[in-house]
Amino acid sequence: METCAACGEPFGCGNVEGKTSCWCSGLPAVMPVTGKGCLCPRCLKAEIASRVGDCFACSHSKTLKTKSGSAMFLCGRAEDEPSYARYPALPLLGGPGRSPL
Repeated sequence: METCAACGEPFGCGNVEGKTSCWCSGLPAVMPVTGKGCLCPRCLKAEIASRVGDCFACSHSKTLKTKSGSAMFLCGRAEDEPSYARYPALPLLGGPGRSPL
């Protein structure tokens, strides 16, 4: 078990528990989040959402991982509607047409 560096709650970490990967590997790679240690699922998702904005919870958003391990967000809506940026500047807050997951 790990302790969240933000809220102090205990949580399971795949790397510590000897698994091949951790639950956080499925989230967008917008690290490093802090230099203080791992965050629990709730705090890490909130931190990513604050950096990414509306794209994090939009059904049109696709996360692309680069060779260096970082993430880019592709707006799927931009293919049909030119008023949407294909790769929006983040954080995108209050964007029109956001579709929740």
